[in-house]
Amino acid sequence: MEGLCQPTLNGRGGPISPIAIQAMNFGLKNDMIQQVQNSCQFHGLPGDDANKHLDKFLHVTQSIKVNGVTDDSLRLYLFPHSLTHHATAWFDRFPRNSITTFEQMAKMFLRKYFPLSMVKKLRNEITNFRQRPDESLFEAWERYKLSIDRSPNHNMLPITQIDTFYNGLTLRHRDTINVAAGETFMKRRPKVCYDLIKNMTAHHNDWDTFVQRSESSSSITSSSNLEIVALKAKMTEINKNLMKLLQINQQVKAVTPSCETCGGLHSYNDCPATVGQTQNVYVAGAYNQGGNSYQPQENRNLLSYRSDNYLGASGFNQNQNRSNPNQNYQNRNQGNNHANP
Repeated sequence: MEGLCQPTLNGRGGPISPIAIQAMNFGLKNDMIQQVQNSCQFHGLPGDDANKHLDKFLHVTQSIKVNGVTDDSLRLYLFPHSLTHHATAWFDRFPRNSITTFEQMAKMFLRKYFPLSMVKKLRNEITNFRQRPDESLFEAWERYKLSIDRSPNHNMLPITQIDTFYNGLTLRHRDTINVAAGETFMKRRPKVCYDLIKNMTAHHNDWDTFVQRSESSSSITSSSNLEIVALKAKMTEINKNLMKLLQINQQVKAVTPSCETCGGLHSYNDCPATVGQTQNVYVAGAYNQGGNSYQPQENRNLLSYRSDNYLGASGFNQNQNRSNPNQNYQNRNQGNNHANP
């Protein structure tokens, strides 16, 4: 049991098997390793592009040469230094001396980080391409090219790529391309179509401005039409409610009398101005009847007329027993005149 637990060198070592090299005293130099690490690092995260990493690695190692060492052997030894984090852990799990060529290494790498499911997904992105409503022609073309670049084995002919992109554009951008082509775009040769789109996207600011002008002068898009229809429906409902309110107001005006004094929506008897004057006259009359010795001539005559013609229950004039108030008033005035020289 103890023998099984003892450490051993059997099975140890890296996944790359020794390669026969003609060069004497061969070894990777630090500047080679640093050049690879600084130029391309693959982490093994879901968003990492395995095909792009391979292309970049091949480009970097293209300038690294060692006498007596083939390019394939040199890349095989340098490739593990381009991996880090999760990708390094994946590489270390391979059995010892299981990898003998760089081509084998590249296939295993793509099988892990660019599986068949991802190939199908990217191919669907290409074949089902649709321009977004807020995308310019330049942005749509760049996104479409990125999907193609990420799937180098899409096996689509250039004419198919152009046709898929053109049919995935919005109607206004298809019309713009047809105007630029001078005829139906797809009737031209694939290379001419590709060059035309490339030229238009290279000057995307001018073309997008042109499209915006055309869009502003043309009819509103279908999505805007839906908003307009909804707004019109709301306005119609508001108008109906407003007409009902106006009809009610007209009916109220027809029933409610108009004041002849102030023009208000009330009768003459209920007018605040008339009621106020009537109350003032009433108060003034009551005050004069309460014993005020001075009474204007008009009020005295009015009161005398009323009292002289009012008969009591006995049938005789009750004012006969009273002194004449006018006589008393005259006597007082005469007394005052004598008092004042």
